[in-house]
Amino acid sequence: MSRELFTRREWLAVVAGGVTAGCGGRAAERDSETATATATTRPTATAPPTTTAAASGATDGVEESMSVDADSFEQGPGDCALAADPVPEGTWPMSHRDPAGTNAAPAANGPTGFPLNERWTMSALEAQVTMPVADDKYVYLVAADPEPQPGVPVAAVLCHDPRRNGEIQWRHRVDAMPVGPPVAAAGMVYVPFGPAENARVLAIDRSEGTLRNSYTLPGRFVGELGTAGTSLVMPSEDAYRVVDARSGEFCWSFAPNDVTGTDRQDRKIRAAAVGDGVAYVGTGYPDSQPTTEVGHVYAVDPDISGMRWHVPLDGPVGRVAVADDTVTLTTGNGVVGLDPASGEQRWRASSDTSIRPDTLAVSNGLAVYGTRRQLYGRDVATGEQQWSLGFGVRGDVIFVENTLFAVGRADPTSKRILLAAVDARSGDVRWTQEIYDPLVDVMAANGYLYAITSDGRLFAFTSV
Repeated sequence: MSRELFTRREWLAVVAGGVTAGCGGRAAERDSETATATATTRPTATAPPTTTAAASGATDGVEESMSVDADSFEQGPGDCALAADPVPEGTWPMSHRDPAGTNAAPAANGPTGFPLNERWTMSALEAQVTMPVADDKYVYLVAADPEPQPGVPVAAVLCHDPRRNGEIQWRHRVDAMPVGPPVAAAGMVYVPFGPAENARVLAIDRSEGTLRNSYTLPGRFVGELGTAGTSLVMPSEDAYRVVDARSGEFCWSFAPNDVTGTDRQDRKIRAAAVGDGVAYVGTGYPDSQPTTEVGHVYAVDPDISGMRWHVPLDGPVGRVAVADDTVTLTTGNGVVGLDPASGEQRWRASSDTSIRPDTLAVSNGLAVYGTRRQLYGRDVATGEQQWSLGFGVRGDVIFVENTLFAVGRADPTSKRILLAAVDARSGDVRWTQEIYDPLVDVMAANGYLYAITSDGRLFAFTSV
């Protein structure tokens, strides 16, 4: 079933008007609310122990030793656990990734039999939409009017019921533009709204669509919100900031540019992942800034109020994943595997062309990444190439059990955008479907494969 939910006029009415029954079974009609930022106690800096980095050839023998001082790690009053628990079946709480950055979901999350069939389509014409997230029942995304009229709210957080062909269950309107996709954690939908230099994060009750809290984010917001156990990660360019997802209380933050021995202020946070209570934070210039041939990765352990190790790299970090006792990173024209305990480089694979910075998935001992021409599968433990496929990826790649889903082109000269399913063990293509809309990315939850487009469409696919 395919249907266009909104024309532009209807979209404005949806944002400003009423909706159907709520996700928790209650009716919800929310007016624009002015949220007051919750005050958090200024964190008291603690003096963490001095640590030594283990570069071990990460940049052709470059080794760097730096101590962590009180300015780089700030301890707050909150007490939250940093955990990379497996994604619960049927859910997709974070856009593009799970806490460990693996982009891997259990078989229950999506269809595994082929061919697939388009079950339903939600369409908000001319609206800008974020990547969706999902709990075990509903799907949440933010749609914004790119040309708002005076006095008309410009964005809405929407709750969809996939069992009812994507029917909207509630909406919460906001007089601001989103600066990132939502996160589902602790019974809330957390959404960042801009401008990026002065962003705030809204905590919206998932069952009713009501605003529960609002938090200001120090620094320029980049990337995406994250969830990890009871922690909610609110990253800025210069700090990996962690708060309690249950209360919003500040727990701790790490600022790479404040590490003793840093030679210049170019270590902007680009990606991070969690494993065994440690945050692996990758840096480099943001995408819109001048390029640099240097990147860094830091293993930050809140239990010691500091850094276990630091490794310089020969390119800005694009994505980080922690799985199979390996920290896997994409770094410009290469992929690197590091020992999570010491930072020692286990392997490195180079590419003749730039690696898509946001393309990495790791599952069952296999790391998959891509360029504009090829998709690669490598052994996580050794870095040995298992297979390659002539498929130029455009966005992220995700695992659903042993099936890999990707968006891209079989021929880089073609304008045809394909949604493809690939057998992760062999690299063989199992199914493709041409999508004429400007397809952006995919995720799997509730038994569906979801594909989002840049012009406001959300496709839901199931096995035939």
